[in-house]
Parts: sequence; C-alpha cells; structure tokens
Amino acid sequence: MSNIKNILNRHIPSILVAAGHGGTHWVNAAIYILLPYITIDLGLSYTQAGLVMTVFHFSTFAANAVSGPLVDISGNGKYTRFQAYSLAIGGLAMLIMSLSNTIYILFLSVAMIGVSISLWHPAALTYLSLQYPGSRGFVLSVHSIGASIGDALSPLLAAFLLTYVTINNVNLSWNVTSGILSIPLFIVMFIILFYLKDKNETLSETDNKKSKQENYFYNLKLLLKNVQLIPLFLIAGVRTVTQNGILVFMPLYLVANQGVSAAAVIGASLFTMQIGGLFSGPIAGYLSDKHGRKIIAVGALLVSSILAPLYIIVESNLLIITLSGLMGFAIYAGRPVVQGWALDMAPEKTSGSVIGLLFMVQVGSAAIFAITAGIIADIYGLEIIFIILSVICLLTLALASLISYPKSV
Repeated sequence: MSNIKNILNRHIPSILVAAGHGGTHWVNAAIYILLPYITIDLGLSYTQAGLVMTVFHFSTFAANAVSGPLVDISGNGKYTRFQAYSLAIGGLAMLIMSLSNTIYILFLSVAMIGVSISLWHPAALTYLSLQYPGSRGFVLSVHSIGASIGDALSPLLAAFLLTYVTINNVNLSWNVTSGILSIPLFIVMFIILFYLKDKNETLSETDNKKSKQENYFYNLKLLLKNVQLIPLFLIAGVRTVTQNGILVFMPLYLVANQGVSAAAVIGASLFTMQIGGLFSGPIAGYLSDKHGRKIIAVGALLVSSILAPLYIIVESNLLIITLSGLMGFAIYAGRPVVQGWALDMAPEKTSGSVIGLLFMVQVGSAAIFAITAGIIADIYGLEIIFIILSVICLLTLALASLISYPKSV
C-alpha cells in the first residue's frame, strides 16, 4: 500500500497537468455542440458558421507558430504559469462567447480558444519532460487521456444543460451554458498555479536548447528535402478534414433536421466518437508497429469513407450515436499512425520539426475546409458535405498506395 501511495504522490503533478490538458480540449469540444444553437440564434448562414471554425483553426495555426519559441525563450521556471495562462484564456473565451451577440465577438472568443490550445502544449510537455525524465512515455500517455476525457465530457454536460435544465420552464440558452462551461477551467487553473512547482533547466540543458535553435533552419532545410513527406502531409490533412468535418457539420445537420431538441443526440454522439478514439488509438499504434503504418492508415481512411455518407441515411438516434462511435474509432485510429509514419520517414534530428509541420498542415487543412464546406452547404445543402468527405477519403486512398514506406522500421 505504501508503494502505491508513493507512486500516486509522485504522479499527482502529471495527473493535474492531464486535467489541465482536458480543460483545453473541454472548451474545444464545447464549440462543436454550441455552434448549431449559436448559428440559429444569431441568424448565421452555413458559410458564416464555417468561417467561425476557419477563424478558430487559423488562430490555432498562428498561435502554434509563436507559442513554442515563446515558451522556449521565456519559459524556464515559468512552465506552470504558462499552463495557467492557457486555461485562463480558455475560460475567458467561454465567458466572451456567452456574451456574443454578433459574429465578430464570436470570432474573438474562438480565436482565444485557439490561442489557449496552442499555448498549452509547449509549456505542459516541457514541464512533464523535466519533471519525469525517466518515465516520459507514461506521463505523456496520462496527458493524452486527459484530452480524451475533456473531449468526451464537455459535450455531455453541454447537452444535459441545454436539454434538461430549465429556468421558469425555459431550457438554458447556449449563452448560459457557455458561461457554466468556463467554470472548470478557472478551478483547474488555480489548482495548477498554487500546487505545481517548476523544475528549472540546468545550464547544460539551456545551452543545448540554444544549439538546437541555432540549427533549426538547417534542420528544416533537410526536412523539406524529403519529398515523401509531402503526400504524407496531404494524407494527414485529409484525416483531420474528415475528423473536423464530422465534428462541425454532423451537429449542424442534426439540428437542421431535428431542431433544438437534438442536443442530447449530439452530446451522446460526440461522446461516443471520443470513446471510440480512446480505444482505437492505442490499438492502431500497436498494430502499426507490428504490421506497418500504411496498412493501418489506409484502413482507417477506407472505413471513414464508408461511414461518412451513412449520416444522411440513418434516421434512428440510437444508430446515429452508434455510427458516431464507429466513426470516432476509425478517424482517431489514424492520428497516432500518421504521426509515427512521419517520424519514420524524417531524419532523427528533425523529428520535432516534422511534428510541428504536421500539426500546422492539419490545422491549415481544417481551416480551409471549414469555410469551403460552409459555402457549399449554403448552395447545395448539408447532405453533400458527408458525400464530399467520403470522396476525399477515397481519392486519398489512391495517393496513399503510391507512398513508399521505410522497410527498416
């Protein structure tokens, strides 16, 4: 018992950081269930709804380019403070969203959420790396579990508030729900700020970091010479487009067809998507180590292409929730596989750069698709978006078959 207690005490900081990570994903997931109700209340078109998500993704893209160097330059001894800043920005973003009466205030709130997400990762991952140098793999897996829990629970709570909580026999509005969803972020922020303590980097670690920064552009040049990464990045972008296409347009489609009463179905569907991904990620990662990245990545795209059009066919709420779980299992299975595939193909000295570029390509792809799909939905209807996602996956399958895979891994 004493050994278990010691292990738990040692890993309390990593659990708190995982909770903070869950907080950033909590606000991210909240966007998807609140957006249909915001769209109706503010009288937005699907193009404008897509533009909201484009602003979110582009802010994430831009903040990601700045947050890493910012934390590297000024983060030594301040990593917990940056984590607290991230959660504070996310909480304030939800409060601002609750006050949105125009699309421009909504733009500000989703842009702040993008900044919150991007600021979190460099600070949190560096903190964990310094605190647990001998068990980084374990604490990073705990960190990722926090994200999955935040992604899963936020839509459930939002759906409960929108559907079952009433004031004077009137259901809670999305404004009030957004404000309530901000509370957990401020609670975790204060816990992290007052409980976690930083471990400063040693002089040799700081010097090593400066050396890496000096060689960054040289390593980036080496990385970009690997032309095989270009089609791989396209595959990663399509996987992210499919993921975000479902997350954004499935709730819009359900509200358009079922009305505001669809909140419970949307919340349950987003929950089962995350649970599906929670199980498929480790399984896909293990299988890709054994049997190769390509076959797993291609399989995930194939299943996604089959499942996406079923949203416009299935009518039963139970089947929609089940379909979402299967879709999450397929979509999120590809995430660790694509990351591992990119690392396999990149020189070891550019592993950090390739993941950074991969993330920016994914976010950029999602941003472009959001506004494009919104315009298409206004002209041709929401149903065609699910067909487009299926076709994009199928076309990318053909491209994936052309990519050679390093046999040495």
